[in-house]
Amino acid sequence: MLKLGSTRKAIGTMVVCPACRHANLGIYIWCERCGAPLDWNRPSDLSTPSPIVPAAKREPLRVPVAPPRRAFTLPRLTVPAVAWPRLVVPALRVPRPRMPRVPRIALVVAAIMAVLLIVPLAYMLLPAGRAAVDPQKAASHLPPTSGLTAAVTAQAAAIPGVEAKTQLPYRSGCASIAPCLTVKCETVGKDAAAVLFSTATSAARECVGYVYRSGGKWHFLDAVCGLPDQLSPLVGHDAIVHVPGNCANVRDAANLTAAVVACLKDGSSVRIDGGPTWADSRLWWHEQHGWVAHDFLTGP
Repeated sequence: MLKLGSTRKAIGTMVVCPACRHANLGIYIWCERCGAPLDWNRPSDLSTPSPIVPAAKREPLRVPVAPPRRAFTLPRLTVPAVAWPRLVVPALRVPRPRMPRVPRIALVVAAIMAVLLIVPLAYMLLPAGRAAVDPQKAASHLPPTSGLTAAVTAQAAAIPGVEAKTQLPYRSGCASIAPCLTVKCETVGKDAAAVLFSTATSAARECVGYVYRSGGKWHFLDAVCGLPDQLSPLVGHDAIVHVPGNCANVRDAANLTAAVVACLKDGSSVRIDGGPTWADSRLWWHEQHGWVAHDFLTGP
């Protein structure tokens, strides 16, 4: 109960909302219509107190609903696209070389020259070609004749050469107490000859002098000494092919341009049945297959 003269409003006093002017009960702190706070110290504008409405007839208390908050949206950050300049590499064009046009006749001549160069080279590289060329190349230069001069006959050319090799003098007849050289026999072929000498010693050794004819004169070529059955090459004797690691060409004629008909292996034995013949600065002997150069033959 409020005392008389009190400035406070009773609980049943109606309070007007300063915002919406709605009459609220004195027990309310907030306006039941708009939710605004009520001012108890402010005098009410109502001239007469509002009747107290029974609780059953009162309107339900309306709680003000705050307006929905707007969601705060950040501004969208847009990064401008960077347009990079396109790098264009210029195409490198290499000019294609153009071969000059060669006349057909020049090509034919070049092909012929190539064949002429390749064929001798291949012949030199083949085993048969090396056997025919390499050993004979060394014999293309005639052996020294110890200063002997050319002679009119084969024996006259052979005697000084054999004397220089054996250091024995030549005699038409040798005494038994002094060894010397005497001519035993002579085999003459085409522009070549083999003169057989006896040394008249206790060992009964013999020597053969090989000579050739050139420019109408006889010249000494070589001499070989040994036992009678070991002298070779000689007609009617066996000879041994001597071409280490290779073979000796056998040709159908006594010259270097003749066709090769066989190739005799190193160490093989052949029977000499013809010769000697001088051609292409070489001495040649014949065996059953053809002609073989003197440089490839030795005694057994």
